[in-house]
Amino acid sequence: MSQRRGGSKASMKPAVEVSNEEMVPFSECLDAATSSSLQIDRESMEPIQQLQLQQPVIAAPTSGSTSSTVPAGNSTLDSRFDAEQHRLRVQSWKESHFATGLVPATWEEEYHSYRNDMKGQCMKMVDNDNTTPCGCCSAMICSMLGAGRVGNMAVLRQSTEWVDELVEAENGETTTMRVMRPRLDVVVGPYWPMLMFVTYPLILGVSGLTLITVIPNKHPLLGLVWGILTVGLISALALTACRDPGILPRYNNPPPDDNGWRWNERSHSYRPRSAWYDPDTAVVVEEFDHTCPWTGTAIGKKNMLPFQTFVCLVFVCLIMNIILLTGGI
Repeated sequence: MSQRRGGSKASMKPAVEVSNEEMVPFSECLDAATSSSLQIDRESMEPIQQLQLQQPVIAAPTSGSTSSTVPAGNSTLDSRFDAEQHRLRVQSWKESHFATGLVPATWEEEYHSYRNDMKGQCMKMVDNDNTTPCGCCSAMICSMLGAGRVGNMAVLRQSTEWVDELVEAENGETTTMRVMRPRLDVVVGPYWPMLMFVTYPLILGVSGLTLITVIPNKHPLLGLVWGILTVGLISALALTACRDPGILPRYNNPPPDDNGWRWNERSHSYRPRSAWYDPDTAVVVEEFDHTCPWTGTAIGKKNMLPFQTFVCLVFVCLIMNIILLTGGI
């Protein structure tokens, strides 16, 4: 006899419900518990830590079959760091005492960039007009000497001085106030390597040759005149190269006796009409004339007289040495 379906005793046993969920390994359960605890603690973490936890990872291809993962947010952190460094540099630039361009605050900072990428920075110096002239030499030597920096000028000695400054009172009247400002006692320009390794060797070489071979056989009076002119030439060059050319202090507002002062965006300062921004030295120079590579610095209000003396004595000494060396006297 055929049995009806479901009529057997086996069919009378209680049915066991089978779950459709897949089996989860014990290790993955632990991972899930750990991630849930991290999710709870994430609210109290710092913003940078939250950013690191939320950063996705990307696969970096390798030569083998395996692949390594690299955090994709590293570039974001680097860009944030660079932006913060740039913000601090701009803030320090705007608060500086002198009207300078936006350059690294110290020679050590510039040397760090050259040390990381010497070839790239040197090529940039050749191709870009906004870079520091002879920047690699200045960055290495000036950072070793501990020299200060004003624009692209290297400050070897600095002091302070009291100056009288016109200020406008609240009632609109103009009064004189004594303020203390930094004074640049010894400062050299960005082309100081040319001064040290070209200009001075030429002068000292020709003068030394004349002194050894010609002067001992000439009249003492002639030797005295030659010595005075040569010492004057060397001294005039030193005063031109190592003196402040007339770097303008920073003026966030024009003075009360404004006589045509203008705003200069590259130095973020007001300047008088006679002052100009020099891109080589990255400073605003009063009565700026030009930048002389032979003296290594800019020529302005405070070193114009020794520069004119140097130019005159160069021709006088050159003609005199030629005549003495050729036996004309």
